[in-house]
Amino acid sequence: MTRPISDMVRGDLRGAPTQVERSRPPAASRMDVEGTVSRPVKSDSISGQGGLSAPNTGRSAGWLPALEGLRAVAVLGVVVHHVSYLSGLTNSFSRFAGLLARLDVGVAIFFALSGFLLYRPFALAAIHGQSGPPVRRYLWHRALRILPGYWAMAAVGLVWLNFDYLRSVWDWAIPLLLAQIYQPLRLPVGMEQTWSLATEATFYLALPAIAMLGRRMGGRTPLGRARRQLILGAVLVLAGLTWNAYAHGPDSPLPGLAVLWLPAFLDWFGIGIMLAVLASWPASTTSSPFLAGLAGSRSGQGDDMWSTTPRGLRVFAFAPGTSWLIAGALLWIVSTPIAGPRALEPTKSIESVVEHLTFLLIAWCLIAPLVGPGSGGVPRALLGHRVVQFLGRISYGIFLWHLLALEACFRLLGFTRMNSSFWVILAITLALTIPVAAASYYLIERPSRRLRRVGQRRGDRPGPEVVDPDSLVQAPTPVPALQAASSAPGGHPTLAAQLVPPADPAETQHQSGDRDEEQPGRKHHK
Repeated sequence: MTRPISDMVRGDLRGAPTQVERSRPPAASRMDVEGTVSRPVKSDSISGQGGLSAPNTGRSAGWLPALEGLRAVAVLGVVVHHVSYLSGLTNSFSRFAGLLARLDVGVAIFFALSGFLLYRPFALAAIHGQSGPPVRRYLWHRALRILPGYWAMAAVGLVWLNFDYLRSVWDWAIPLLLAQIYQPLRLPVGMEQTWSLATEATFYLALPAIAMLGRRMGGRTPLGRARRQLILGAVLVLAGLTWNAYAHGPDSPLPGLAVLWLPAFLDWFGIGIMLAVLASWPASTTSSPFLAGLAGSRSGQGDDMWSTTPRGLRVFAFAPGTSWLIAGALLWIVSTPIAGPRALEPTKSIESVVEHLTFLLIAWCLIAPLVGPGSGGVPRALLGHRVVQFLGRISYGIFLWHLLALEACFRLLGFTRMNSSFWVILAITLALTIPVAAASYYLIERPSRRLRRVGQRRGDRPGPEVVDPDSLVQAPTPVPALQAASSAPGGHPTLAAQLVPPADPAETQHQSGDRDEEQPGRKHHK
């Protein structure tokens, strides 16, 4: 059994995620791991049309590099958040304390990215009436994506910090099987952030069922099916917000850990699913899923979803700078007491809903312009920097190892919890974490993906463009070059025009990630 909670909450983060009070999930937690770098949707522009996506006729080539960079931003936000809490800065009177307390918004970004990247193949299949990805292969790829790196970190964390509290096979099995969020007091020391990985894994398991539900919602035409898929995403968002309000209520019969279960984060995964549907919207349609009729349409042109969306909503797709400024303003607003206490105190239902909804909007504002048909502007350029891309590529390792690095700062280097220099601890934590995360990526995560073909049936063939999101292998028949002429109605470039051809088509997206790739692509994580 892991350390008793009375020992884990003394002046540090160690007991934070395990508390059974209905409080906001601790800072250390809200991070996910990811999906995979975004696999671009094949554009009709390739065949002479201007829509965002086409019926699945082959695998797409390339990826969205900005999403990889966004992973780096999300994971660094979570690291800074944890360092600020354990150094004591979060609870100080610093003018930035409130802002640092909300940098766990990175978890919302990761969960939304996971929803987007992992649901996209299912959305495309459902909209175009094709069979979806084989479930067995999908689950095998997900397991290879998260378990090898996680088990390596868990071996170190359990033996170094938790060995005396693991007295039975079950005590070892619970964290290794990512079941620590379903029994109180089971989050091991130095691994508290892995509650979000357990939540992400649950989403992986639930996604095929969600996709089946979306397919059963039916629709006679691709447009009708796309609309119903969009409704499904909206229902998930409402379900997540409702669960949070109920679970944080004073009279809720739910266990305290219910605030860490998948239903509590369906809203964040849900917006990723909605963006996946929008990015897969059938081409040559003139009806917008938003406020139909207010946007107008251009006769004789094949308008896609983005270009027929009302101007007030299109800002998120076509004005990335403005969208990111809105995200920054929302982050400042949520850093005030409106979203509840900064640390681990219990939150009220209204505070929990406000925080979840604001984090949802922030994630939307950050991700939408990167997956929409706009140019991406300055945000895309910044996220495409080589250093940012590298950090995004190893972001999973940073997520896994940074709390152990923090433990090393306090246990081995003699720092005092809640009363140390924020900048010194941050510098040492990053100096320890980044090399270990890079080693994890190149020595464990990347080689593990080479096992993806193990157990795959010879007859298993992905439907066109319904490929596992980690795969960047090109179709046997090369897709014509993505021409600069690819543009949506109104002169806006389509998603296909922004895609970067893979530097090494023989590798997966994350494998070729060290070569100008992208993704996170996302989240969370799952």
